[in-house]
Amino acid sequence: MRAAILACSFAALIGLIYLLWQHRFEAVSGSCTSSLSELREGAPDVASGGVSWLGSADKPVLRLEVDAAHPSLVQRIGIPDCGVVKFLHLRLKFRSEALLPGRQVWEDGRLLIEWHRPGGERPKIEAIGSIRGDDAKGDDFVVAAAKGCAVPVLRLEHLGRSGAFELQEFELREVRETVWWRYGRWILAAVWLAWACALVRSIQKISLPRALGASAIFVTMGALAVVPGPWKIQRPFGDAFVIKEIAQSAKARVLVQPQTDGALQIDPAKSAAKPSTTPAFAGPQQALGKIPVQGGLLLKAKYALEPFRPLLHALLIMMPTLVMAWLAGWRPALVLAVMLSIAIELGQIAFGYGFDRVDITDLAYDALGIAAAMLVAKVYVKWRAGTSER
Repeated sequence: MRAAILACSFAALIGLIYLLWQHRFEAVSGSCTSSLSELREGAPDVASGGVSWLGSADKPVLRLEVDAAHPSLVQRIGIPDCGVVKFLHLRLKFRSEALLPGRQVWEDGRLLIEWHRPGGERPKIEAIGSIRGDDAKGDDFVVAAAKGCAVPVLRLEHLGRSGAFELQEFELREVRETVWWRYGRWILAAVWLAWACALVRSIQKISLPRALGASAIFVTMGALAVVPGPWKIQRPFGDAFVIKEIAQSAKARVLVQPQTDGALQIDPAKSAAKPSTTPAFAGPQQALGKIPVQGGLLLKAKYALEPFRPLLHALLIMMPTLVMAWLAGWRPALVLAVMLSIAIELGQIAFGYGFDRVDITDLAYDALGIAAAMLVAKVYVKWRAGTSER
């Protein structure tokens, strides 16, 4: 009976995660929105060597095509009627034609967001898409400004050796986190903690504090590596978030406009109104080169220590498993560790990152890490038993 209750409650908790995540964001009427047509209206003169607007006014296409005279192309476009924001929901479609990448892995067609903060700080750069060869891609996600709120600027770069890169669809709107997400996530985490504690105590009779300690590690690792996970870009489960529009509040929003030198200045006269034109950017732009990895500490460590990825994966699961084994015993620790390892890979699939040969290897090294933790735990138990008998 207890096993059936745990299984049913586990399924219910998975369903609650899905519902809460899909309804994480909401749009506010009257806030920042934009489309590719509005970008063209706000910046009709972006066309230059290698960069051109194609298509009709209703369905424009921004094309970047390199040639001998223009070996690399960079195009920046300010977002009309958009000031300081925290979250942006983006829907994109872009494609490439015979785009031969350069020598570096990042030298292809790529889309980026520049986040400009008030005070003239150096803008933070976030990569939101890349493409090469003959390909077409579409995406739907939410991006968050670096360090609070900032002004977004769209940036396109074609750093390949040949071919063309086209932005065919672009939809943007400002969103914010729902009350359901802001408070519900903590309630859900507490429920997961209670569930994990019940699971641990059903496997092995231990004190409540020890069961809570092991369960807290399980829930914390789940939040760091599964949902929300380490990713800077927030993707839905499936095709799109469920984003409802609500009425705008009367609170005045302070908006700023990026200048040509990258600095931002607040215009008090426009603090309650939005700018009507897209900011211009003077002078030729240089390619940014390699973009630092955006995301949580786990994701940054994964890329920074790429040559040691197998060891990193093994340690990532081994260390919390060891602590859980010390707190709750090896049987509950084994169950929680296996669940966590599988959840990490399933989370990547649910967010659209796919599952390939590398992920199979990751699971294999996770298994080695869990096995190593179990071995150390059993050796420790035997050592303690031998010490107590003396």
